[in-house]
Amino acid sequence: MLIVLVGLLIVAYKFIFVSDEVNLTAEENIAASERVESVLREVQRINFDTSLLRDPKLVSLKSIQVPLLSLPIGKKNPFISPQGAAPK
Repeated sequence: MLIVLVGLLIVAYKFIFVSDEVNLTAEENIAASERVESVLREVQRINFDTSLLRDPKLVSLKSIQVPLLSLPIGKKNPFISPQGAAPK
C-alpha cells in the first residue's frame, strides 16, 4: 500500500510540476547559437575612439559644481504641535 502511494505521489509531482514544453530540436538550437554568434561578432566590431578623452580642450575644463549647504530638514518630532499653538 505504501509503495502504491509513493508511486502515485511521484507521478502526480511529475504531472503537475515538470513540464515538457522546453523541448527544442537540434535545428532550433543551432539556429539560436548562430544568431547569438552573429550578434557577438557585430558587437566585437564596435570600435570606440578614445582620443577624445585625451583632447586638451576637454582636459582643461574646470568643474563649476557648487556644493549644497547642509540644512536641517523638518522638526525633531513632527507630531509635536508648534510652540504657542492651542491644542485641538
